[in-house]
Amino acid sequence: MEKLPKLPEFKAPDGYFEGLPDQILSKTKTNSNYSYLKWAAVFVFFASISIYLLLPNSESPSPAVALDENINLYIDSEYWTAEDILAMSEDPNELLDELFEEEMTIFEEFLEEENLSPQQQ
Repeated sequence: MEKLPKLPEFKAPDGYFEGLPDQILSKTKTNSNYSYLKWAAVFVFFASISIYLLLPNSESPSPAVALDENINLYIDSEYWTAEDILAMSEDPNELLDELFEEEMTIFEEFLEEENLSPQQQ
C-alpha cells in the first residue's frame, strides 16, 4: 500500500450537479409529433383483428388425441420411462400385447416393402 502513488483529490466544479439536468435536457431534441405512430398502431390493431376473423377456425383435437400427444411429449422428453407407463396402466400385459402387435405390423409392412418374407431373413 505504501508503494502506490497518492492521487490528488477529485472535486466537481462548483454548481456542476445543480445545472446538469438542464444541460442534458437542452441537448436532447424533443420530437412530440408522433401522430404517425398512433395511426400505425391503429392500423396494426385492425389488421390483426381482421386476419383473426378471416382465418378459418381450426378445430381443437379430441381429448383422446390431446392426451396421446401429451403422453408422447412426456415420453420423448424422457420424463416418463417405460416402467412408469406400465405402472400407470391397469393391465400392463394388455398394453405390452398392443405394443407388440403394433410393432409386428410395422415390421411386416417393412418386409413387404422390401419384398422379403420373415423366412428369408
